[in-house]
Amino acid sequence: MTIFKEIAGRVWATWGLLSFVITFLIILPISLISYLIPEPGGTHFLIRISRVWMRIWLFLIGCPFRVTGKEHFEKGKSYIVTCNHNSLLDIPLSSPFIPGPNKTIAKMSFAKIPLFGLYYAKGSVLVDRKSEKVAG
Repeated sequence: MTIFKEIAGRVWATWGLLSFVITFLIILPISLISYLIPEPGGTHFLIRISRVWMRIWLFLIGCPFRVTGKEHFEKGKSYIVTCNHNSLLDIPLSSPFIPGPNKTIAKMSFAKIPLFGLYYAKGSVLVDRKSEKVAG
């Protein structure tokens, strides 16, 4: 039974990765429109696209979710939301569903990833962790 679980887990993980890449490639051209929209509208547009993408992808991988706690966010106020990164799903589950405009703090090196970097850079505040200014 253990070997079956291991094989099933690997198949499921492969499906998760493959469906993530395919859905990302489908939404990428649409999300790039956000670069043409002046801020903060571009970020709002990207967040809306991200919500659609994540709902589709999470459905495809069989990950039901429920958004709770939105009543704790007052319109017009700023908040800092932290994730503990106990899961690879922290960012895909949290960022698109935080009410209002939001961006993640992210390593600058991730913005260099072909195609994904364009999406990542638009939805993040990039930090160069090697910079003495940042580290200081």
